[in-house]
Amino acid sequence: MATDYRRLLAEGPTVVGMITSVLGSGGSVDSAVRYVAERGPELSGGMFSSAVRLTDTRGARSIEEALRRQLDGIPRKASGYRDAVSMCLVASEFSDRDHMQRMLDDASNEALESVRQMGESYGESLNLPCMAIFAAGIMVPMILMSLMPIMDLGGMFSSGILDRTMLVLITLVIVPCGMLLMSLGIRSGNPFGSRLRDRRELKTAMPLLIAIPLALLLDGVVDDDMLLLCSVSPACLAVLAMVWREYREAKGREACEEGLRDSVFDLGNRMVSGENFESASVSAIGSNPGCSAVAERLRREFEVCRGNCGDALRRSVSGISDEVSASLSEILRCSSVDLSDAGELAITLGRQYQDRRAAMASLSIKLKSMTDMMMGTAMVFAPLILGLSTSMMAPLADITGYQSLEGSGLILGAYLVEMCALVSLLLSSLGKDEPFVSGLWRFCLMCPIALAVFAVSCSVRIRRGQSGS
Repeated sequence: MATDYRRLLAEGPTVVGMITSVLGSGGSVDSAVRYVAERGPELSGGMFSSAVRLTDTRGARSIEEALRRQLDGIPRKASGYRDAVSMCLVASEFSDRDHMQRMLDDASNEALESVRQMGESYGESLNLPCMAIFAAGIMVPMILMSLMPIMDLGGMFSSGILDRTMLVLITLVIVPCGMLLMSLGIRSGNPFGSRLRDRRELKTAMPLLIAIPLALLLDGVVDDDMLLLCSVSPACLAVLAMVWREYREAKGREACEEGLRDSVFDLGNRMVSGENFESASVSAIGSNPGCSAVAERLRREFEVCRGNCGDALRRSVSGISDEVSASLSEILRCSSVDLSDAGELAITLGRQYQDRRAAMASLSIKLKSMTDMMMGTAMVFAPLILGLSTSMMAPLADITGYQSLEGSGLILGAYLVEMCALVSLLLSSLGKDEPFVSGLWRFCLMCPIALAVFAVSCSVRIRRGQSGS
């Protein structure tokens, strides 16, 4: 599948980094392949596991041969991944450490370049579907609701071609379903996202259901234009209050993970200068403001671990990042043989982490204009246009005697709630995958603003001028 090869390319830098950590610490290619098979990303882990099984069942003479067979089956579009892993296998055959290191650096550059090219292609592929969502999300409801009085004046409703029920169906069901399908298609094609979601995360959105009894209670008390604002907004504020701590922790965990990756390079510099692994790792991690708690926990673990530093590392770091924990474990293993070599390995891994972050940052910059446009559309532009179009319908409705104008405010308000939810889903599907609570936080911020803008724009009433005698 096309999605599979893109995901495989996205896993390339991680796989090369894992192989580099094993080979750089003095491990064999056999242990490197088994390491990726056990702890590697989903697609790569499955492929490397197949190579391990083929070797263990005597289906191949060596694990290198088994892995090369697996690489030969990779689609041509993922040739960057195949070339990077093949270069790692070639590097394992060098007895000279400098030659091996240069080859591993080339493999890392090849994997990162493939990710950059794929990221640019992925960003460009989003232009058409996002513009389609933009057009459908604003123009279709606006045109339909604006044409209702005109069609009533022309007798189109009485002809049975298009009735009010069909207009509501198109606005609240057909158009949102089309947007949902396009958003899910974009999500499934995102090579940097996760395929799995924990359904237990949905419980954080349950307080939104209080909007239903609030709407029933306020029905007839406030205008249709204000009904959803007065019912949905309190529900959104309740969710924001409930998930604030979880949202802040998710953001803090993400920042801490980036800080841990940055600390690997600093760790290498400290070890090359002669500092031992324990003190260098605590100092390097603690130098990042978001990682001070991890550094303190690691320091305490080192004090009570009785020499078992590997377990101390896993207990302190793996809860934040399994990948960084595994890298630090390999650096620790290498430091028991040669401290200088371990420092050079840490510098190499740290540079790979930095290059990978730069590639993802470049993709985020390319997507920023698109994400800003979609958020601006959902929060301001769409409710403003739809609200003003509803206001401009008033004089025409007076001429045609159209009696159902008041219900259009409720219909469009409900549509704006749907649109905010769909845009939140879309934005959480772009680039690096984000936790459910981040998308929920975005929706609960966007929705009250959109409904407030819609209510204000609906309050601008245009009346027919009275001719003097």
